[in-house]
Amino acid sequence: MRKLIGIAILSTVALSGCGTMRDWFRSDTAKASDPTKLTEIAGAKEVDELWSESLGGGEKLLGLRQRPASDGSTVFAVTDDGEVRAIDIETGKTRWERSLEEASNTRGWKLWKSGVLEGGIQSSVGLGDGLVVVTGRTGTVFALSSESGEPRWEAKVNAEVLAAPLISRGTVIVRSQDGRVTALDAADGKQKWAVDRAIPTLSSRGASSPVAAAGLVVVGNDDGTVVALRQEDGAPVWEAPVAEPEGRSELDRLVDVDGDLAVGADAIYASSVRGITVSISLAGGQVGWTRDNGGANSLDLTGDGVLLADKGGTLWSLDRASGSALWRNESLLRRQPTGPALAGSLAVVGDVEGYLHWFDPQTGEIKARTKVGSARILATPLVTSTGIVVAVTDEGRLAAFRVIE
Repeated sequence: MRKLIGIAILSTVALSGCGTMRDWFRSDTAKASDPTKLTEIAGAKEVDELWSESLGGGEKLLGLRQRPASDGSTVFAVTDDGEVRAIDIETGKTRWERSLEEASNTRGWKLWKSGVLEGGIQSSVGLGDGLVVVTGRTGTVFALSSESGEPRWEAKVNAEVLAAPLISRGTVIVRSQDGRVTALDAADGKQKWAVDRAIPTLSSRGASSPVAAAGLVVVGNDDGTVVALRQEDGAPVWEAPVAEPEGRSELDRLVDVDGDLAVGADAIYASSVRGITVSISLAGGQVGWTRDNGGANSLDLTGDGVLLADKGGTLWSLDRASGSALWRNESLLRRQPTGPALAGSLAVVGDVEGYLHWFDPQTGEIKARTKVGSARILATPLVTSTGIVVAVTDEGRLAAFRVIE
């Protein structure tokens, strides 16, 4: 009888506190690396989920950080079976979808037969000039009409592409994983120019998207530099260091600029996986200031601050003029927050447990929270001009939210 009672008690504990039981067998070191536990938000704002849908199995452990794009009324996303899907931003209804495959003997575009794990679309989505542009694993660039999804043209670059193509002034700029930047004519996909860049022996899996500024195409590189090219012909204009490789091993020497750059009126801001953020003059490429806070994620700008999440999970706002800290928030330590994105009067990040966190960009105070799913959010959330936030998990759950002000 005593034995039966003991078994019953143990069973009850196991069912009601399985998380606690797992902790019995974990080391103190493992527990210390757990994401910081979330606390209740005093006076939290309400978050309204507008819609949610599946894009398939998602990227899982590929580390693509695939990000959709939006023109304000439509979200353009890629699925793991090679589809590009246009989704109404307010209702979540599909407006059109197109399946893609690299053409072999014909110019026809067919369904990817092997999915993203073996050969599907790997880049984030580029949008502009009436085009939606995505890139396959083997470097095939597909341009579709953003209105109808009809194919416009197909081109080829040398290697796989993870970064979203830039579409600006009639040109599609593609930055491939071999370091090459290729400019294609937005009308027909013909190559205008290409610039090669040597990459280190070892680099992290990721790439910042090219940005357009003052007639330049600005690119973050795997060797820890930012380069400005003249958009019309790819001629180099300036080069600026973000971080210098240091250390004995190739891993120690990683300095990739993987997060998207932030463009101001007269400066551009970049961050390296080494944990360094810099301000660079757009006019001549001079480094204005350097700060030992940064990471692999994208940056965003307020009127006076540079918003970022560092390698440890601390949120920062750095003064745009001096680089000094305006505020910091450590409530998301070890939660691997994404890059921040301004969303109306707030800013938002995703995290490793599938949460979205809205915070005040002037103070860093968390104001609202919701959960997209149980899987990680890797890409910086997409925000429309009306403040709708769209996020995707690495298991393919895409959802749209609005904070009730």
